Formats: sequence, structure tokens, C-alpha cells
Amino acid sequence: MEFLKYLRCPITNNNLLLVNKEEFSFNKLHEHFHTFGYLDSGLIDSSKNYFYPIFNDIIILHEQHALFLGKGEDIRTELSFDKKRVFDYYNEVNFKMKDSLKMYGDSSKWVDFRDITSNYIKTCFKRASRLLPLRGKYLLDIASGPIGSPEYMALSDDFEFRICADISINALIQAKNNMEIVGKKGIYLCGDITNIPIKDNSCDAVLCQHTLYHIPKYDQFTAINEMYRVAKLNSKIVIIYCWFYHSWFMNISLNIIQLYRILRHLAGKAYVRLAKSKPRLYFYSHSPGWFKKSFSFSKDIEFYCWRSTNKYFLRLYIHKWLFGSEILKQLMRIENKYSKFMGIFGAYPAILITKK
Repeated sequence: MEFLKYLRCPITNNNLLLVNKEEFSFNKLHEHFHTFGYLDSGLIDSSKNYFYPIFNDIIILHEQHALFLGKGEDIRTELSFDKKRVFDYYNEVNFKMKDSLKMYGDSSKWVDFRDITSNYIKTCFKRASRLLPLRGKYLLDIASGPIGSPEYMALSDDFEFRICADISINALIQAKNNMEIVGKKGIYLCGDITNIPIKDNSCDAVLCQHTLYHIPKYDQFTAINEMYRVAKLNSKIVIIYCWFYHSWFMNISLNIIQLYRILRHLAGKAYVRLAKSKPRLYFYSHSPGWFKKSFSFSKDIEFYCWRSTNKYFLRLYIHKWLFGSEILKQLMRIENKYSKFMGIFGAYPAILITKK
């Protein structure tokens, strides 16, 4: 496992050493680990305080899963309320089969999968490839999920290895299965986007799709700096984001529907703190201005159009009897021709950061 030399302990930032059965007693592991698969090796940090298991080539480097071996104080911190609800949600979510690949079972909540929108949706799914390098060895797909569509799978075609990193072990199991179905090389890493367990300047490109806005408001700054840290010099970081109520196109075109969504969102924030319920996703959307003023590298941030519409727009306006195919054809033409404008005006931008 050549890539192990690029990994570091997420708690101590120390180097990691590979250990096998003969060197470590796996009887010390928590019982729930054994449900994930066959375990015959793991990683231990150079201070020998923390152990991380490896199951069927899935490397568990999330600090919440580490086994503390030291005699002193365990310096790990507990997850915040909002980070824990996202952690629990993605570790409990189900999967379904589509196009011979496993995808998240809740995908239809966010994506319009009707036949009339199919070509438009698939075209948008591919757009991140325009911003990624033409070739490279390691593509870090941070919060990769199960990589449940052929279009997402194709984004790593020009790279030797796709590093699938996610907080969910179950999602990584599905990602490994999906990658093997299509014959692609993967590295599978359970980790935290705000504390990526990879050394500086290690990845040829970084991709983060529809995840950053599920990170707590103030942690998004940390997550972006982490992606920047692990990227090599002159490499690209591509973040697919959602402007929500910062999108003037959606505010104008959806009008009352958009106002309802905003009020429901604010009510939901209060509800999850007051009522004990099943895990629910956190959501917070920063504005384009926040990206352009918050970072030392803000001058190297550009906005392009990933998709100018959301599911609610498509469901409201796109129908066969309302010339839906022609509307989408013209919309794609506008998105391509005025990509930078639509990247700020529309719903979903592709945020490009060049590490100089």
C-alpha cells in the first residue's frame, strides 16, 4: 500500500505504522468493528497512542473510530451537535441500485430523475471534469459517498487512483464495490473533511461534491483550508456547492416556493435542537462574497456553473407538454456560454481553487 506513506494520524498528526495480526491483538477492538468485514491489519501512530483498523482495504482514520492505547490522557474531542447529526445520518442512510451501481437511498430528495430531465442532469454531473487536471495519480474525492452514478464514476478517468474519503464506512463499502464493478483503482479512507488524515501537498487534485454545505457554518472555513493543504502546488480544488437563498435565479423564478423553503429551513434548525428525532442533515450556505474575502488564497477562487436550477425549479417548469426539452436545451446553452455569471446567479456553482 504505497499511499500509506502519505497518511498521518488525525489526532496527533504523527506518521503511521502498519501492523498486522502478529503484532497487535485485535481482541481490543470495539465489537461493532467486526460487523464491517475481515480485519487483518491496522495503523498505529508513531507515539503508539492510537490504533486505526483496516477492513477489506478500507482504512479507518476517523478519530471517532480510533482505539486509544496510551496510558495518559486521550486528547480527542467530542463531535459538536451539528457534526454529530451529519455523522449519524450518513452512517445510517440506506442505499439503492440505479444504473448497475449503488447510490444513496435519499438521492431522489435532491435530484429530479424523470426522463425529461435525464440528459440535463447527466450533463451537469459531468461538468466538474472540465475543471479537473487532464491527468494525475491521486484524485482525492472528499466525502465521496458510494459514487453511485456513471457520470460521477467517470470523473476519475484521467487519474491512476481515486481516493474515496468519507465519514461513513458503509458508504465506502459501497464505493469499493462500485469501483470494482467498473474496474477502477481506489483507495478507501474513512476520515473527516475538517481534519483530513493526509499529509500536506499529496494529492494531484481534490474534488468535493455536495458536502461542504452540510458542514457546520464555521467549520466550512477549516474544511476548505484542509482541502487546500493536502493539494499539491499548482493543482485544482473543485467544490460543488449550493447558494440556496443566495441564488437570485432561484429566488426570482421560485418566488413563494423559495420563501417557503427558507422558512421551513429555519424552522427545521430549531426543531432538531428541541426534539429528539432520527438523524437529520445540517445545512448552511455561505454567499459568494464570503468565499472571495475569507481566505489567504481568495484571489485564486473562481465560480463556474455546475447547474443553475434545483429540483423545485425542474418540477415546476419542466414538462413534456410545456416544451420542457427545448427549455432545458436553451438553458444548457446559456449555462455553457455564460458559465461564470450563472455560477453566481444560479443554484449550484462549481467553485474552482487553484493552489499557487
